[in-house]
Amino acid sequence: MEDKLISANAVITILENARFRAGKDLSKAYLIADLQEQIERLPAAFDKEKIIEDLKDWKEDAEKWAAKYDEIGDTDNMDIRDTESRAFGQAIEIVEKGGVE
Repeated sequence: MEDKLISANAVITILENARFRAGKDLSKAYLIADLQEQIERLPAAFDKEKIIEDLKDWKEDAEKWAAKYDEIGDTDNMDIRDTESRAFGQAIEIVEKGGVE
């Protein structure tokens, strides 16, 4: 089985629907409720907000360095830092979308 990030909310919805379908079968309903609680307690495997925060910090640093290099006329290093800044910006967009098109 492939290890991938999935929506815990989507899994919870599936379990809630299964618990509803279990109806009066209390053993099934309790089992499904237990599974739901276990899933809700799982730690996040990926902290999207922390990643975005780090990328924004790195983007800002690259922009500052690009401006400093521009001030002293070092266009080669300015271009490198500008390209780095744009790459961080694109990475932020990808992470914000969750990698899903």
